[in-house]
Amino acid sequence: MLYIIILGKLYFFFNRKERTKIEGAIETVFEGRKSKPEIKSIKKEVFRGILFHYYEKLFNAFSSAEELEAFLRINMKSEGITAIEEALSIGKGVLLITGHFGGVEFTPGYLAAKNYPVTIIVRFSSDYLRNISIKKAGKFSAKIIDADNTPNIMKAIYDSLKKNRIVITHCDEIDEWRPSHHNKILFLGKKINLDRTINILLKRGDTSIVFCVIRRNSNQRYKFIATSWEEMAKQFNGSVNMSAGAVVLKFLEQYIYKYPEEWYQWKNYPDIGTSPVPSTEVEILKSPSLVKPAFSRIS
Repeated sequence: MLYIIILGKLYFFFNRKERTKIEGAIETVFEGRKSKPEIKSIKKEVFRGILFHYYEKLFNAFSSAEELEAFLRINMKSEGITAIEEALSIGKGVLLITGHFGGVEFTPGYLAAKNYPVTIIVRFSSDYLRNISIKKAGKFSAKIIDADNTPNIMKAIYDSLKKNRIVITHCDEIDEWRPSHHNKILFLGKKINLDRTINILLKRGDTSIVFCVIRRNSNQRYKFIATSWEEMAKQFNGSVNMSAGAVVLKFLEQYIYKYPEEWYQWKNYPDIGTSPVPSTEVEILKSPSLVKPAFSRIS
């Protein structure tokens, strides 16, 4: 981890534009919500979280199946995992929606090590990483859809769902969004056009939804937290017209506001939507009255 910290500090020293972009995004989102000392502290913790994220990516990619399983067994606890079991019992597959948050890299490994039928969509930066990842997946119950060698990714996803597998995707893949021209929502203070792919996947696949995050605690301890669609719908009971894509994005937003240091998409925040909406509209959209298939990039 010390090696990653040193490399990370060097990276942001020579990439000051990216650092400034991240800091500006944090200031924009929390101005009026937090004091200046609190925002300064959030910035520090966000960069620390980014470095932890890259450490986890490397550990997840290069550890053996046995090492990863042992690490997760010791350091990962779960909450609400019955939501996944109940969704699987319906028999139409599960769209497990998460975000670039916390220990997200461990999501497929954790579930596969517990013998859940997991499918992930991956882009590999080298044949070496492709080979070791496929070999590792073969020791678990995981299936890899190789995005660079699969002619029809959407068909591969539907095939997995038909086999009652868990397909993992992200609702905050900002640079992959395909915005709707008609559906808008307030996300982190910005009025945005919703990505429409989650809704398309659900309409065509008639599958179950579960939302999850992996919270990172102290001393490399983690908690896998799953929430059923029914639980999410209760929270947004006053917004009956919200689509599934809108609900999961608002659900992720709650985690980001509470644990901003665990979100990794701050550098893409300026590219979200248009300008912040007026305060009168914020109160209306804030009341709790789509994605492309998520690519895990292994590099």
